[in-house]
Amino acid sequence: MNKTLIKLRTDRGLNQEEAAKEIGISQSMLSSLEQGYRSGSDTTKIKIAEFYGKSVEFIFFAHKITYRDKKGERNE
Repeated sequence: MNKTLIKLRTDRGLNQEEAAKEIGISQSMLSSLEQGYRSGSDTTKIKIAEFYGKSVEFIFFAHKITYRDKKGERNE
């Protein structure tokens, strides 16, 4: 589940259908992205990031930092 994506949408007071229409994607695609069933193309991720004024990394990858990464250990 992508809680960041859901929060960005709900903070704007939009339901999935409204947000998807404004972004230019289908409601089913937005639902799948929010639920984590699909990852989406780079083009789709960029559209969403531009719509919300955030980086692709912030929306789609920030929650994937591992415990080890958070501890500051390096993968060498």
